[in-house]
Amino acid sequence: MTGPDPYVLTGTAGSLFALHFAATGAGRAVLVLPPFAEELNKSRRMLSLAARALQSAGIEVLLVDLYGTGDSGGDFGDATLAIWRDDLRRGAAWLAERGVTRLDVLAVRGGALLLEDLAPPPGMDPGRVVLWQPVTSGRLLIAQFLRMRVAEGMSASDRADSPDARALLQSVGSVEVAGYTLSNDLVRGLEGIIDPLTSAGGWGAWEWLEVSGPGADKPGVAAQRAIAAMRARGMHVRESVVEGEPFWATPEIAVVPALVDATVGCLTRSDA
Repeated sequence: MTGPDPYVLTGTAGSLFALHFAATGAGRAVLVLPPFAEELNKSRRMLSLAARALQSAGIEVLLVDLYGTGDSGGDFGDATLAIWRDDLRRGAAWLAERGVTRLDVLAVRGGALLLEDLAPPPGMDPGRVVLWQPVTSGRLLIAQFLRMRVAEGMSASDRADSPDARALLQSVGSVEVAGYTLSNDLVRGLEGIIDPLTSAGGWGAWEWLEVSGPGADKPGVAAQRAIAAMRARGMHVRESVVEGEPFWATPEIAVVPALVDATVGCLTRSDA
């Protein structure tokens, strides 16, 4: 097992840093759709473990830092939904140029919101989509993120004078939350995503994986509603629950080996 190999791709707004986990003669690759903001930092260890496990199973993996995140060019405050979607298309095209003929997807948390306009480039077959605890509403994602600013204000001595995040977005065009400058353009784009999964057609089977505490044997109520809506559209969805911590939100870096194993299993089954 080698790598990962670092690459710099050309994005529409700036350079994109990528890690490629090569698998000789694989013919198929997984493109990772990363989670939002700080959740990405908390998830990097899990993504690395999953990528190496898939590489060992003969499947390539490409991790791209979207514009304004990680080691890619630009600032988070300059990112837009259109730029991020184009970044992922460029990642898929890069894989196609390397001879990959089938594209699978691993969408992590808010990364599921980027599925709506994503499709394999010409000449590539659509594979499976694996979802890790997906966020399926852009409005919910932004609401949860802005609550972090409220929490920060609650702990400050001048919390009563803390400006409203929405008001700042409207008047100034941006707001800082947990060290991230969030632009009004990005907020409008993400909040406009209503139903990214049922509108993301053209892929094969869907694998919905959730992390939960001991004893859970099925996803939560909201997830069950989303899965039912997907099935009503004729989409083939298989759901699974694994025991573990919510690694994307834990104070310290956490890993869930069972989730890695389940992901490899989803993409290496005989019907995959």
